[in-house]
Amino acid sequence: MAKKKKKEVTPEYEFACLSGAMRYHLRKLGFSTVEDYKLWCRQHNFSCGLNKNVRQRSEELFTFSSINVSEIMSNEKKSRNLKEVIPKIYKEKLDGENLRNPIAKEIAFAFERSNCREDLLRLMLYIGENSDLLKEISYIKGIEMIANHADSWIRPLESWFVKRHNRDWQFSQLLRHLFAKYDIPPFMDRVWFTENETHQNWYIHIGSGQNIRTAPEIPITLTKKMAHHFLSAPKNYNVDEALRWGQVQALGGDQRLVDALRGTRLITDYSHDDFWINVVRFFIENPMLDVRHVNPIVDFIWNHKFANQRVFVERGVMEEIGPPQPNFSMQGRTPRKLLQQVNDWHRQLGKEARQGSYEWEHSEIGDFVLKEQRMDNSTPKYWRIRELLSTDELIKEGRAMKHCVSSYSQSCFTGKISIWSMETEDEYGRNNVLTIEVLMAEKLVRQARGKRNRLPTPKEGSMLKRWVRKEKLEIADYVKFEGE
Repeated sequence: MAKKKKKEVTPEYEFACLSGAMRYHLRKLGFSTVEDYKLWCRQHNFSCGLNKNVRQRSEELFTFSSINVSEIMSNEKKSRNLKEVIPKIYKEKLDGENLRNPIAKEIAFAFERSNCREDLLRLMLYIGENSDLLKEISYIKGIEMIANHADSWIRPLESWFVKRHNRDWQFSQLLRHLFAKYDIPPFMDRVWFTENETHQNWYIHIGSGQNIRTAPEIPITLTKKMAHHFLSAPKNYNVDEALRWGQVQALGGDQRLVDALRGTRLITDYSHDDFWINVVRFFIENPMLDVRHVNPIVDFIWNHKFANQRVFVERGVMEEIGPPQPNFSMQGRTPRKLLQQVNDWHRQLGKEARQGSYEWEHSEIGDFVLKEQRMDNSTPKYWRIRELLSTDELIKEGRAMKHCVSSYSQSCFTGKISIWSMETEDEYGRNNVLTIEVLMAEKLVRQARGKRNRLPTPKEGSMLKRWVRKEKLEIADYVKFEGE
């Protein structure tokens, strides 16, 4: 007898044989065949069974949704580019704080700062389309500054084309296309990465063919020779350093001296330049003077000729007086004698530091005095909280309280903390009861201790809290009192 042929199971038939819940489940996952569903299950470590409970189906749906969302976001990220993002930032449809791409975030912040948003939009879009500058975050600031000077552009932006792929070169050529008819030294490009509008105006001034000597707000007087050397300053110099370069080179000095001056206040401070030019001449006339002495000499001269001195006229009250040698002159100075004076001064400073004997001004926090009237109408008791204002006072406090508060001298002198003494006074005399430490930046009481580091009593804690409320301070959570 002939064997009966087995009926072929089609995908449609297999799907139809599923329970209603499983058919609905597969449709939600987007599968029309059982085979596709099983393949997906194997790929994502799920069972290939066809009778799954509610929990299993929910887990699969959650995984499918997560994968789908990730794919959508990935495709969106790939398709979105700065050409699409920049207009949305400009229209404030995208907030910089919520952007994850660091370049897009920096562009958003540039638009927030800008007073020339339309020019910045135009510049960003053109640069994004025609260069690689927007691929590196460091150029965003420079592009923002260029847009701020759009009224000084001398050529159409659209006529600038990239010919090389080095980004520094691209940025340099963009600057010269927009601002320069004449050569500009490479070190000047750095002004566009700062917010110094004066220096940016100097760039435009030089680019128009004018001399640095006539630039607006030039802080020193330059001779023609100095102005000529200014333009030849090394590429790694900033504009302030290039000004000193021009001076030194014109007076006969060399780069060795200029590099030593770069570490001094003469680079950023141009006040009294008629005097300091004589100091520069002194260094040039003594080329065998080791340049390592340049910074200490400048520091010594400035402190003696120009720096006001601070003296204490009474406890906690400081007064500024004039510099110790306002008539200090370089005339007749020899390297040997000047170095001896510098060394003596540094030894004196070192001696004071080693001795650790400091005084400091009273902080803006007020002292505290409270009169406590006794129930029996006897002599009242006074509570005081006062700031300790010298190393000596800290030492006395430490001796009286049997702890090491004197170690805080340097921190008090620099203003990081203040130390306070709580005292009582009655008919039997004055007593130290608490030493209090305040962190000045946060106005936070972070320590309060009695003799031998005991905790404050409830009464002392009550007085401390009164003072804290009066002076709008806070007490750190970790400060404890007796009984707590």
